[in-house]
Amino acid sequence: MKSWCVRWTALILFCVFAVVLVRSTSADESPPRALRIVAFNTQCLAAPDTDDSLLRRYRWETARRAHIERVADVIETLQPDVMALLEVTSKPSVDLLIEILKEKGLDQYRAYHIESKDRFTGFDVAFVSRFEADLIDGEPIRNFYSPQGDMTWREPYAFTNEKNERVEREAALIRHSVLHITVDDRKLGLLGLHLKADPSDDYSNARRTAEVQIARRIIQKEIVARGYTPIVLGDLNDYDPDVPDRDPARSTKTRVIKQLKDYDDDAGDDAAGDELVNVAAHIKRIADRYTSHWDLNENAVADEGDVYTMIDHILVHKSLSRGIQRAFVCRLTDLKTSDHWPLVVDLLLPSKSVAITN
Repeated sequence: MKSWCVRWTALILFCVFAVVLVRSTSADESPPRALRIVAFNTQCLAAPDTDDSLLRRYRWETARRAHIERVADVIETLQPDVMALLEVTSKPSVDLLIEILKEKGLDQYRAYHIESKDRFTGFDVAFVSRFEADLIDGEPIRNFYSPQGDMTWREPYAFTNEKNERVEREAALIRHSVLHITVDDRKLGLLGLHLKADPSDDYSNARRTAEVQIARRIIQKEIVARGYTPIVLGDLNDYDPDVPDRDPARSTKTRVIKQLKDYDDDAGDDAAGDELVNVAAHIKRIADRYTSHWDLNENAVADEGDVYTMIDHILVHKSLSRGIQRAFVCRLTDLKTSDHWPLVVDLLLPSKSVAITN
């Protein structure tokens, strides 16, 4: 009888301890949250019966709808939680995309679109997300632009032209958007970027470097200062010197990626080093580190001599880097869909939001 009482007492004490432990854990922190983030340059995604870009990839309604159908197939396959879509040309493009996803039964997705200031290509940076955007200044998605002469969201730059003349100009960050979301209690600020192309051209490199200075200000003032953890993703059109590319002949002539990763060079000694981490370092096989296909002869076929490099990137704050489970490039598309492939990272978010001071 005594032994029976001891066993029951021990069982009761164990149950009480377990309940207290569970309540304490749930009160103090939520469990890690899995999150899949994708960046995809869709190469001129245009809805039927729209005319929002001077760069028309598909002229006819049937071809344009088929293009959007293929992008919807990518989303259906990858099932991202948040996806940055680059080279979207209009709101009707993403509206049709969401309509197709709903027809597939994927009604958890919503689209966020804002017009860029690129009046030539008309390319915008949009987001598709399972999470509702946080309203910042009453807006679900924003971008930042100031007119000529107002340097709030502009940056001076200089380059030497083909006549060996020094030219001075000022740049605006014309293709970007910022989305703030809260995942459980974790606040994430995503900066979708599409920087100036051509990492081998002096003018382009100078302008892209200026664009990055504006991006750094956005990260600090509009993401970190609002209490959100920054994630930068998109087509950065440059190489990361810290992450070997598939093509060893390709190397950066700028500090663009380095400056993005180290967005706060005024940080104190306790915050020394890069604030952002490139998820590409977690693609173990160097031969897999390429996200773009430069079709040199534009015949829509992979030929010998075509260039394959990694110019699309996802940079996550160092507080999230321990949670990187996997990074990879999805190869399920061909040149009919895009000359880029989707870049994917799977994260386990920390159990709590981390206070970001830099």
